[in-house]
Amino acid sequence: MNNPDRIWVMSDYVQAEIMVAAWFGPIPLMKEWFKTNQDIHLNVAKLIGQQVEKHKIKLPNKAWNRKPWQELDANEPLDHDIERDLAKRTVHANTNGMWRTRFARITGLPVFIAGQVQDIYHGLFPEIRGSYHVGIQQQVAINGTLTNPLGWSRTFYNVNPLSGQYEEDEFRVMYAWIPQSTIGMLTIRAYLLHCEQFAAELPEATIKLWTPQNILARGYDVQLQVHDMLAVSTPNDSTLIRNTAQAMREASRYTMMINDDSLVIPVDFKVGPSWGDMKKYVLEDNDEYYGRSK
Repeated sequence: MNNPDRIWVMSDYVQAEIMVAAWFGPIPLMKEWFKTNQDIHLNVAKLIGQQVEKHKIKLPNKAWNRKPWQELDANEPLDHDIERDLAKRTVHANTNGMWRTRFARITGLPVFIAGQVQDIYHGLFPEIRGSYHVGIQQQVAINGTLTNPLGWSRTFYNVNPLSGQYEEDEFRVMYAWIPQSTIGMLTIRAYLLHCEQFAAELPEATIKLWTPQNILARGYDVQLQVHDMLAVSTPNDSTLIRNTAQAMREASRYTMMINDDSLVIPVDFKVGPSWGDMKKYVLEDNDEYYGRSK
């Protein structure tokens, strides 16, 4: 269908989990990159490439194109997809304390090479093990409970009966839980606001009977929620699409205070007739990004 009656508007939190970890750690270099609107995965790819070249590490061709690290460019995605993908997997896996053998499996690297890449990453960000992981362990040691930046708590019970200590796998669950639960809560908060967008404007008489039509009239037609993404179905009209994206952006914006530093995680948008045919959509008036002027 060339001109469908309705269109998808999808919002997606930008590099959200790693951003929470960077503030929670804190991890200063990551925070600096985020605050200055840099591509963290491309930057990590360059720094990995620098060390690979310096120490003559032999990465498989499927993991590295052998392009000089200085020439990796975010404006040439076809030229840096492989390197950036390796960096992205490295960032997510090792911020959450993934085992070397599993990291090797998800990257397709030999175990020894995977270990070298891990060592490079943790050398770039020593605060991950020295501050982020240790801080989580210390918080759990008090009463077995973690609390995320939005106040949601979880108690961990999987203690080895012989040693009285948590297993390593349980610690990795803890490291991942802080950012994952935080972004999950932000997404559900935005979802509820989308669905209640117009509730205050409805005359009291129209909401006494909860018909499907009255329920739908309270907010936008949210049809899909996946991880940190929401999809709204809206009429295929340029003004309505823009208004929908603006409202979604506003509902998704929430200021968190983490380690006495504010964090607002931005959202990106895609628009299209189907999930398999989406294109990036930019709101030109979006002058706020990571809490600063763009």
